[in-house]
Amino acid sequence: MILDLKELKKSGKVSETFFFEYFADKNLSGIPDTEIAGPVRVSGEIVLTGEHSANVSGEASFEIRGNCTRCLAQTVKQYVFEFSELCDEASDNPYPVVNDKIYLDKIIDDTVISDMPMTFLCREDCKGICAGCGVNLNESECKCK
Repeated sequence: MILDLKELKKSGKVSETFFFEYFADKNLSGIPDTEIAGPVRVSGEIVLTGEHSANVSGEASFEIRGNCTRCLAQTVKQYVFEFSELCDEASDNPYPVVNDKIYLDKIIDDTVISDMPMTFLCREDCKGICAGCGVNLNESECKCK
């Protein structure tokens, strides 16, 4: 998704809301044995802060499908991440305004990567698998002696 500051300025507005969906790289989550399932839904607002700068904020939501890190059960979970970035023409800005355009996909992808948990659990109190007998401790008692 590209946000065009020229179009926003032409409309006479200083802010505007947006919504879009896009398909991110399935492996963006970085968690082994998981993938982003379906589109990433993004909603937010762009607010002009200068001639060639704007603040972009909102939230991204998506589902991750994969195996629980502890018990290996197939799991689907919904994630919602908030973002807020100041974009300008400065060369050291990680999200520069280029030709009065902001490339929002990069901001969202970076937010997902940095905010994603290190583990993917079917539930917070997942007991995992017994290292001795291999039973899923969420479903039955350990058979080890």
